[in-house]
Amino acid sequence: MTQKIPELLSSAPETEADGTYAKPRAEEILDIALDMGVAMLECGAEVHRVEDTMTRICKAYGACEIEVFAITSLIVAQIRMPDETYSSQTRRILHSRNHLARLEELNALSREICREPLSYQAVNRRLDKIHRYRPVPEWLCYVGGMLATGCFAVFFGGTWLDGLAAAAIGFIITLIERCGKPVINAMASTFINAFIAGALALLCVAVGFGHNADMVIIGTIMLEIPGMAFGNALRDMLCGDTLAGAMRFIQAILQALIMAAGYLGAMMLIGQIPGV
Repeated sequence: MTQKIPELLSSAPETEADGTYAKPRAEEILDIALDMGVAMLECGAEVHRVEDTMTRICKAYGACEIEVFAITSLIVAQIRMPDETYSSQTRRILHSRNHLARLEELNALSREICREPLSYQAVNRRLDKIHRYRPVPEWLCYVGGMLATGCFAVFFGGTWLDGLAAAAIGFIITLIERCGKPVINAMASTFINAFIAGALALLCVAVGFGHNADMVIIGTIMLEIPGMAFGNALRDMLCGDTLAGAMRFIQAILQALIMAAGYLGAMMLIGQIPGV
């Protein structure tokens, strides 16, 4: 909603083909700031950084009054321009995951906008490019999952065969995560991954591909344990964003409980099979 007090704003924004600053309207300025804020939250940025970035972007475009409120799942913002035009918008954040490389690209773009404001069209092109940004090839994600699970299984006292079993399960869990995240609820995905990992660990040891089921399970747990989520929750609360921190903390607790339920379900079900 963009209005002028007391009349509607009817002038069209200036545009330039080279993507330089073209003095966007209030609604477009808030669109830019909200697009940046949503993208940052989806990459795992802390709430106070999102609010600060949006405020700085709006100031760079000349807004004189800026109000931004963000939590992990919602952003509400309003700006007023010197010509008395204003805009108020709300955005919902439906999913998020840690993506530090993409977050760094967003931070670089926000600093560039603050130094020299870009046109509305230029910012949209840059955001589209950042959303398509892939810092590492897809196959490297699977290698990382295998190394993490296998090395942790050996680190906590497992044999080299336990490490190989955990690495194989880590590949399967990474495959499920990469393919199922867009269509499966996050908590349901955590339960499914934990159940499959626990069941495969027990079956691997039963057929001789591994010696200690507990070591294999410990290795696979490291892919799902919400350690960074706990850290992010404490960080938000220490920065004064108590509501956002509490939400992250509750989400991390729920994820840990659901993960434990998945492994417990696998042990109760698979453990009843003779020879396992």
